[in-house]
Amino acid sequence: MSIIKYIYFIIIFSIFNAYPILSAQLLSHKATYTLNIQNIKDNSFLEGGQGQTFFEIIENCNGWNIKEDYVLIYELPNNKTSNSFSSYSTFENFLGTKHSFELNEESQFSGKKSYQGFIEKNKREITGSIINNSIQKLTFNKDILFPIEHLLELIKTAKIGNKILTKKVFFGNEDKEFIKIVSAFIGQIRETTSEDIEYLRGKKIWPIKVAFYKEKSKEENPEYEIYLEIDDLGVVHSYKVNYGSFEIKALLEKFEILPKKTCKK
Repeated sequence: MSIIKYIYFIIIFSIFNAYPILSAQLLSHKATYTLNIQNIKDNSFLEGGQGQTFFEIIENCNGWNIKEDYVLIYELPNNKTSNSFSSYSTFENFLGTKHSFELNEESQFSGKKSYQGFIEKNKREITGSIINNSIQKLTFNKDILFPIEHLLELIKTAKIGNKILTKKVFFGNEDKEFIKIVSAFIGQIRETTSEDIEYLRGKKIWPIKVAFYKEKSKEENPEYEIYLEIDDLGVVHSYKVNYGSFEIKALLEKFEILPKKTCKK
């Protein structure tokens, strides 16, 4: 799973009846993060790397539109480089019952990937389709959250003072293993240390470690972990992705609050 695409999911989270009320707590905004590869272990094939991710979340009349574009340049031995580009967009309605997604990705490691899909909750299960060269039907149990559902549940859990949240979450940015078990460990709320951007100054944030496991994995260690600082409006001030053999550090470089769309009542 691409490290950057998950930031969307983190910014990236039951809710059901209260969901329309809680949705107003997420801030429509545009953010640019700078990326740097660090803490490279001896068993890694990387020597460094850097990039940017461009993230946008907008509340419209029926739900949330989210788009993320990123570029990451990996530094390899013998002065070689490898580039990865991705554009990922989704929509999720306020009721948490409909979720659509589209991915276009090109990587010198894994080649090109392009598909779109949708899923919807009914009374008994979650069903949908993913469209690539063919149409693949999707069916899941109803105990799975969509990304915005999970974000809101995470913020709600932090606000009431609970320290752990473990849920199954659907991620449409992988066309094989859509479901991850996501365990979040929430630290004590504190004032952010970020000072360069006016919005960040004086904000209260929760430091959170999020571990990702394959749905049916029996491994004790997660596939990867994300350490993030997030405020009560869903804005991620910074984050770090730990893949074991290397880490990627992301810092907020540019930030813009976006107006809500005017909707007819």
